[in-house]
Amino acid sequence: MTNPVDDETALEEVLAWLERPPQPGTPEDVRFGALLRQVLAASLPEEDEAPEASTALPLAADLRERLESLALRRDAANPFGENPDGLGPTLGMDVGRS
Repeated sequence: MTNPVDDETALEEVLAWLERPPQPGTPEDVRFGALLRQVLAASLPEEDEAPEASTALPLAADLRERLESLALRRDAANPFGENPDGLGPTLGMDVGRS
């Protein structure tokens, strides 16, 4: 992501795109995916953190479920993460069919 933003701003941008996500493969889609992951990560409390003292980004349960569902659908299209060629190139291997 070229322009890092705070978690609250990331949430606002994700919510703005939620009803009409950007077209897959566009720079906006890449940004949407990155912000979606940021929001979900920011909403998780630390393991040793008391719920009432949590610094996690507060999300309503139904919104969190909706965002997680969207993230899963997006990730299902690319099971190897950000590298569209799979794990081989990131590990220095050629795992293609020769």
